[in-house]
Amino acid sequence: MENIEVPEYFICPISLQIMKDPVTAVSGITYDRESIENWLFKSHNTICPVTKQGLSRHSDLTPNHTLLRLIQAWCSLNAAQGVELIPSSDPPLTKIHVAKLVRDLYLPNLRIKTLRELEALVLESERSRVCLVEAGLAKALVSFIISRYKTGETIGLEEALRLLYTVRVPLSQSRGPVTETGEIVDSLMWVFGCDNIVKSHAAFALKVVVQKAKSRHGGETET
Repeated sequence: MENIEVPEYFICPISLQIMKDPVTAVSGITYDRESIENWLFKSHNTICPVTKQGLSRHSDLTPNHTLLRLIQAWCSLNAAQGVELIPSSDPPLTKIHVAKLVRDLYLPNLRIKTLRELEALVLESERSRVCLVEAGLAKALVSFIISRYKTGETIGLEEALRLLYTVRVPLSQSRGPVTETGEIVDSLMWVFGCDNIVKSHAAFALKVVVQKAKSRHGGETET
């Protein structure tokens, strides 16, 4: 555990420990629930420890579910190194929530936030991965990658490619006109020329597209 670098935003500003129940105060700062409640109720403080903004003991503390999932996923990946697992108290993922997340991926102002939440969900459980795939996650990710190519922007591209690689959608489920137009091929070839992007994820996606094209034209089929 001593040699593992913990993401800075996983750390509570008060306890300086990994947050187990992250909540966001009205000041916009996220704390571990136990720490901020002790700060407000036991120590009788009335300001935000970070911003020094006034903070009433009756202020809302909003659960940060997205951050909690990211922390849980990271802890699971590093459990073998001695990182303590954090149990989930969230309600089961619903189809309505899944559908909303996939729709949000098409909205420019919500894309980056949604990508991070989707990544946490995919790593959370196989059930979450299947629900997202069935809701059309792969098609939404492909559309996002194409939009990055058309604008020349790379923000969120790494996350989208990693997600597409992680879900590993079978060829039979990757329906849509994008592979027929060649836009996704052009987009993936563009990725190979981008700096600081993991090319292996793009290579996997390109392989899937090529195999799908061959199967459609009577060539090689998926085994």
